[in-house]
Amino acid sequence: MECIRVPMFITTDNPTASEGFLAQIFENLTTTEYMILQVGLFIAIIVVAFVLDKVLRSSIGKYGKRMDMEPHAINILKLVVRLLVATGAVISALILFNVPTDLFLAGGALTGTAIGFASTQTIGNFLAGFYIMISRPFMVRDYVKIGDVEGEVKEITINYTKIYTPTYNITEIPNKKVLDSIILNYSGRKNIIDYTFKMGFPHLDHRTNKQMIEDCIKPTIDKFYEKYKKVLPKKPEASMLSMDRLGREVNIRMFFPEGRINVFYDLQPELMRDIVHCWDKFKANKCDENCLS
Repeated sequence: MECIRVPMFITTDNPTASEGFLAQIFENLTTTEYMILQVGLFIAIIVVAFVLDKVLRSSIGKYGKRMDMEPHAINILKLVVRLLVATGAVISALILFNVPTDLFLAGGALTGTAIGFASTQTIGNFLAGFYIMISRPFMVRDYVKIGDVEGEVKEITINYTKIYTPTYNITEIPNKKVLDSIILNYSGRKNIIDYTFKMGFPHLDHRTNKQMIEDCIKPTIDKFYEKYKKVLPKKPEASMLSMDRLGREVNIRMFFPEGRINVFYDLQPELMRDIVHCWDKFKANKCDENCLS
């Protein structure tokens, strides 16, 4: 069988350096043997890259938790490591198969163009995810409203932002859509969700706004806070928002501990229900000391 001399590591600066380290070892191999060896080394490169990616990403995750790093910062480090490992694997494969630089650049340009047309949305999500991780309009565990989706941020990946909604479900929003939406972040205070919701009430004869708030809404809030003050970091507040010929709206402002989102999802509807219950009695002119019983 024919033996071949393998042209490896050819450079324009040193054309005679066509026999690199691997070429010197494999110069006596037959063509078939060398091709088999190439395939074996290529598989080894893929396996090593896969294992290295898993090990490094796992180590970064453990180190980040030990150092109490923000989850989004850990995700950025994991992304950088994955890109570096993938780049190293691609370069190793090109060297292994002795791909000429000009051929690689031409093929890369064509491939990049094809991928760009075929996966514009995916690339847009990728870039948007990277921008979100860097700019940090919100972080994991923040309570946000993105467009018409509201809930706690559970995870920010390179393609999607995962939101845990008040219906106890996970909604995945493409990161490109996140950047195109209005973002309202309720987690402005450290470790506290500062959330406000509106309640509407019709006009009543001989019942002023002050009476409605002082005699019905605030007593309800006081009793609610007394019941849950070990859970709530601060007592809820009530204030007038707007009024027109059809009725009036009241802002109810609540404060919840960050990281205990299920408490928020359980208690916010309960407070709303208690206020409505008292309002029904208030309309019937029975909102007295027994209103909150």
